[in-house]
Amino acid sequence: MEKLHLELPNKEHREAVMNFRQEFLNVKEKVSGGVGLEQAENYEDWLCRKYIPHYGMVDEIVFLAFDQTKNLVGISDIRFGTNDFIQTFAGQIGYSVRPSQRGKGYASEILRLTLEQAAGYGYHQVLITCNEPNLASAKVIEKNGGRLEKIIPHPGFPDVRRYYIDLPQSQDRRHCL
Repeated sequence: MEKLHLELPNKEHREAVMNFRQEFLNVKEKVSGGVGLEQAENYEDWLCRKYIPHYGMVDEIVFLAFDQTKNLVGISDIRFGTNDFIQTFAGQIGYSVRPSQRGKGYASEILRLTLEQAAGYGYHQVLITCNEPNLASAKVIEKNGGRLEKIIPHPGFPDVRRYYIDLPQSQDRRHCL
């Protein structure tokens, strides 16, 4: 698998992000970690956080995952704020891999890089969730040190697998932009 890197979204990423979004819309999937991206008809409004994600508006940071040729292959977020939905169903980190780029190990690398960021922000442990039938995501989380806490019912949706990942202590104390 080739090496990936994370970048904060900016105005230069407009075309790449909107094409990424369209690929998810074409397969009728939500973008986990996209902070409402699937709703975003206007990129600049998305950058300004004018679209409310399904878990509500909380402080968070988004990362775009690029391969070595500058192709946008994934997205992730760290949710600094919390609410009952995040604490129960959504977790503190979300991530998605572009549908056409799946099966290449990118999800594991995106999660690993996002966990490094979370450690840099001072997290010692994070809650990450996935839908119970999504065994590929469960394997990604487990590969990154996830310990299954429990599987809980989510009324009207698939059950949710709740994982905790312990993070190494980091001297890096990033500040939210």
